[in-house]
Amino acid sequence: MTFHWNVANPNFDTLGYITAVANIKDKHDKSAPSDYHWKILKCRIIIFSNSSILASPDKKNLKQIHIIFNKTGDDYDKINSLFLKFSLIQDGSIKKTTADIFEMCFVYTMTAKIAPLWNTIGTNYLINNRDFLTTKGPQDGLQYHIASNESSTYIEVKPVKIVIIMELEGDFAPGEYVRVLPSLNKAIVEEHHNSFPEMCAFKFYKDLRRHWKNIHGYRLPEQDCSSYYVIRFWRGEPLTYPSICVTRNLPVIIPMRKYVEETVIFKFIRDLRSKMSGILGMPLIIQENRNYAPSTSRQENNESLVETQEVSLCTPTQACPWSTYNKY
Repeated sequence: MTFHWNVANPNFDTLGYITAVANIKDKHDKSAPSDYHWKILKCRIIIFSNSSILASPDKKNLKQIHIIFNKTGDDYDKINSLFLKFSLIQDGSIKKTTADIFEMCFVYTMTAKIAPLWNTIGTNYLINNRDFLTTKGPQDGLQYHIASNESSTYIEVKPVKIVIIMELEGDFAPGEYVRVLPSLNKAIVEEHHNSFPEMCAFKFYKDLRRHWKNIHGYRLPEQDCSSYYVIRFWRGEPLTYPSICVTRNLPVIIPMRKYVEETVIFKFIRDLRSKMSGILGMPLIIQENRNYAPSTSRQENNESLVETQEVSLCTPTQACPWSTYNKY
């Protein structure tokens, strides 16, 4: 069963929208070795440093971050202080917020804040387990779609069971195609290591663990992993992945029994209200919509997924040097 909820948007006339450019030439934190992840890290720090704004990294531009704020308060002054602190520069003037930009920033901010209670899997799935990487069998999750207009943001959620297929036998061979969490993008194995590799962007496992937490919200196990893979994508430098984040198969999505669906929905709405209690200077007002008329969401989906079909998850992350964002 699919559930529909409405979030009341602030008046768009009271909102400002700016883009910021990250200085990728400044000294990177050791948990964010690539320019791309350095931008992601700065965006997430902005989100967690100011609870009333919405923000999202640009999907294509290496340096750009999108930010929405309430013009009637002091958010703009706070944002400028954060820009000075974290080496960001406003790109252009304050612009009018559009529904497309609002939706993009709402989705990214929401998924950042509710992790690790709900972890991103692929483009439109969430899994409800902080320790999902080491949990076997079906786990509670949601398929979600979000669409915004100038008055409301519509959240459509369908409770499902998600099965992450972990490899039980054998290692991945160099040259083999695999899927990597959290994006479940396809990549190629370059090397396999039975211990943390010396030639790695991260000096210790704890640095790799912080990287995953601060870029994607994932909590890797405290214990060092049994093996690691050097993975190459179609562009950029190869990255080191723990074996628990590499798989040959996409996860399996299984329909959930109706009598437990409402329990999962209740947990999601409760956690969303807890982790994202305010939005752009006003309380988060979210109500069930029983008269929802489906509309096309602006969200981009990499794959069209159906129940019981194998689907894909997400990729690794980096860590944050600032103590306000480095709590486990």
